[in-house]
Amino acid sequence: MEIELDIQDKEENDYFEHFAITVDKGQSLLRIDKFLMLRLENASRSKIQNAIDAENVLVNGKTIKASYRIKPLDQISIVLPHPPRDTEVYPQDIPINIIYEDDDLLLVNKEAGMVVHPGYGNWDGTLVNA
Repeated sequence: MEIELDIQDKEENDYFEHFAITVDKGQSLLRIDKFLMLRLENASRSKIQNAIDAENVLVNGKTIKASYRIKPLDQISIVLPHPPRDTEVYPQDIPINIIYEDDDLLLVNKEAGMVVHPGYGNWDGTLVNA
């Protein structure tokens, strides 16, 4: 079975995950909501059923009902909202190069590639966490 994350535009990906799944040849008949729940991390059955009701699950390019039974080689596409993230920033022991510090100012030499603040895909290990 093949599961791939379909990369859409960046702004949309901040809120939704796009998956494309091809059902294996030997897959037995199974309700689609149960099949997806078993294969998608952090996807509850109710979350999948909500996506089906919102027509965010397509099988072979067509909308389906939660009772649909998958068949071998079905092409499934599903769009799920990202789970909400904790927006609190937690300190971490990350070494940083402090050039100057006083009561009012902190000057750091940020390493190339270090993310400045938490955001989708980089919730920790940032300069703000240091």
